[in-house]
Amino acid sequence: MALPAEFIDRLKAANPIAEVMGSYVNLKRTGRDYICLCPFHNEKTPSCHVHPDKEFFHCFGCGAGGDVITFTMKYNNLDYWEAVKLLADRGGIPLPEDTFFRNNQGVDKRKRLYEINKVAARFFFERLKSDEGKACREYLVRRGLKAQTVQKYGMGFAPNSWSALKTYMLGEGFTEQELIDASLISRSQKNTRNTYDFFVNRAMFPFIDLRGNIVGFGGRALSSEDKRKYLNSKDTQVYQKNKFLFSMNFAKNAAVKDKKILLCEGNLDVISLNQAGFENAVATCGTALTPEQVKLISNYADEVIICYDSDEAGQKATRKAINLLNEVGLKTNVIKMEGAKDPDEYINKFGEVKFRHLLDNADGAVNFELNRCKEGLDLETDTGKVDYMKRVYRVLAQIKSPVERDVYISKIANEQGINKVAISQEINYLIFKARKQRQKQQDRDLVNYATRRRDDINPEASTHYRESVAECGIIYYLYNHPDSCEDILSRLPAEKFVTSFNRRVYQSLTERITNNEDHSVSSFNGEFSPDEVGKITSILENYRNMGIDKNVVNEYVGLLSDFTEKTPIKSDMSDDEFLNFANKLKSKNRK
Repeated sequence: MALPAEFIDRLKAANPIAEVMGSYVNLKRTGRDYICLCPFHNEKTPSCHVHPDKEFFHCFGCGAGGDVITFTMKYNNLDYWEAVKLLADRGGIPLPEDTFFRNNQGVDKRKRLYEINKVAARFFFERLKSDEGKACREYLVRRGLKAQTVQKYGMGFAPNSWSALKTYMLGEGFTEQELIDASLISRSQKNTRNTYDFFVNRAMFPFIDLRGNIVGFGGRALSSEDKRKYLNSKDTQVYQKNKFLFSMNFAKNAAVKDKKILLCEGNLDVISLNQAGFENAVATCGTALTPEQVKLISNYADEVIICYDSDEAGQKATRKAINLLNEVGLKTNVIKMEGAKDPDEYINKFGEVKFRHLLDNADGAVNFELNRCKEGLDLETDTGKVDYMKRVYRVLAQIKSPVERDVYISKIANEQGINKVAISQEINYLIFKARKQRQKQQDRDLVNYATRRRDDINPEASTHYRESVAECGIIYYLYNHPDSCEDILSRLPAEKFVTSFNRRVYQSLTERITNNEDHSVSSFNGEFSPDEVGKITSILENYRNMGIDKNVVNEYVGLLSDFTEKTPIKSDMSDDEFLNFANKLKSKNRK
């Protein structure tokens, strides 16, 4: 019987993949991720990538991959249960008892969590209206919030008590373990028999998903003695902070008009903007912007206006957000606030009209980056000017549109008194170098495919190359866009998949999504072998930068729907024959 998703979540939380792998191999940080020499094959150059935010690793050399459980199985030569037990012991997580399985068979735990959160939200809302909620009501009034706004967002009050919510929820028929799993109460570390309310003396903000379910909560401290100004729910089966955006349930509808999203740092920023008529505002909940959140935004908007705080931390966060937003092709602008530290303060001080003026005059991400290029440099000196221009070249080389790039080149040439042709030459050289590197990578990928085309995991891929690519592309897209599952599945039943392994993955993935179950890499353990899980991670890695959007997926669906068995690619062709064949395909695709 499969282990409960809640237990697996706790197991992974207690055993971060980078921390576990770092105890066996030497990890080197590169951006948000890590690289290392793969422990599963001999190599001199690191090809194994570890993604802490996605909770999986993948080796581009041998194809090994999976989550922390898969790694532990492969590295220690253990079966699934043995690896789970080892990690449970390492993280101090008690293993589920048999009674746990018997008591929870057939229960839809996600629906149960939704119900728990709904009842808790009602409790917080009622406490806000009571006498004990007076201080919280006064706080919300001081923040400029109207009664209609409070009701719209379902705000509430967590009493100044360590057991008020727990007592109420137990009286409603929920168990302590269920409340722990919902991140509403916590277990004492000193005395594990004791539990206490997670949110105490706070203004409460329910987290509502796109379907209207309450998935978690955020709480703003009302006491200056509380060092944790903001406190958010821990990750649960229905809430993952790296995938959730506060107020996206309102913003997705508002963004239909002009395809714009306002990206803020705090919940109160968003609520104040929404109250002022800017319903397309969203915020991350206690985390920096993540790739998963960017993908969610790209489903509803073409442009993002970053409204982060005006302090140094906010500006650093802005730069990171720009990089992530640019990766998916979203147009990005940045507001410049003066006289206020954040949108909430600005709206309350200057009003809606002036904030709209800020939005209308928001500077492009390129200008923001160009201004950042000057930081720490003395442009009055030759050295400072040269260093500044080197930074500028790297920024402008990232602009894809030749016309847009030329506009900024002219601007910099006039500003710095440098010949425009000379600037263009430097930038074109950087673009040429980047193009050559991409071409080399494509050639390496082609060779890698040639050497691995006799695939033991999916042997049919060698004789159905185009169909296998389409299948993998659809799997990758569904993994990252589960909201498209119903549409794709209605047009492409699993039996239309040509290769057996990809068909199994597609069936498993669509079933999990349809049933609102976890479909992370970890969810495939048990059903798929460690090597097969590695194959799944290779799909997620190799197709990440292939620009697979709805249009591409529709082409893939059409290709598989129209497939009829034809003369396949020869499985015994030599490497030279295969490379010639693949290059012909590549040439066709470029025409």
